[in-house]
Amino acid sequence: MEQQLKKPKILKFEGKILDAKNLTPSVKQLSIETPEDFSFIPGQFVSILLNNNGEEIKRSYSIASRIDDKNLELCIKILENGIGTQIINKLKVGDILKIIGPLGHFVIQDNSKEKPITFISTGTGITPFRPMIDFLLKNGFSKKIILITGYKTEEEILYDEEFKKLTNYPNFSYNITLSRSENSEKKYVQDIITGFINSDYYVCGLKDMIYSVRDILLEKGIPRENIFFERYD
Repeated sequence: MEQQLKKPKILKFEGKILDAKNLTPSVKQLSIETPEDFSFIPGQFVSILLNNNGEEIKRSYSIASRIDDKNLELCIKILENGIGTQIINKLKVGDILKIIGPLGHFVIQDNSKEKPITFISTGTGITPFRPMIDFLLKNGFSKKIILITGYKTEEEILYDEEFKKLTNYPNFSYNITLSRSENSEKKYVQDIITGFINSDYYVCGLKDMIYSVRDILLEKGIPRENIFFERYD
């Protein structure tokens, strides 16, 4: 690894929304202006303070930006009954957000840098893996990197073209499963992890998937200390 990242300073700042767009029918991406001294380690998140009818509520989202991107990007699943995401869905360019971060410890561990790494996600759980994988590949990581990411249907796939381009790196493998597709075999991420062993595993998404994947890996003999995860519920 050529580039070493320093532990970033946690900031509390106000950031202006520079862009707001839907990546899929149910996922919104925000691009937010940050102070010059804002930095992060791939895999970390920020917390947003939102005004809910006069009450301040806090919601946390993984950072989708790659570390060389100019602005902070967030990839957010809009939930029909989600108080926070319904507020976020109404935000527009020029609005100001109160932000705290970066936060979190779901980052590439030092002892992972000398062995293959497998990333497993569902839905917006792909978000922290976008900067993680980009950083590893662009900074000389030579071991095998496997990405297994699952969605319900084709229209929900995130960052597909970006990950396809990264397959130009010979050590990167990109695998998608679709659980409700009418055009391909229905599979879950759990269905295709059995052949990938002898690596560290980073898993991100909802708890049911995470615990299912963890149990499969443990049954396959993967040491618990080689499994890292970030829950979104």
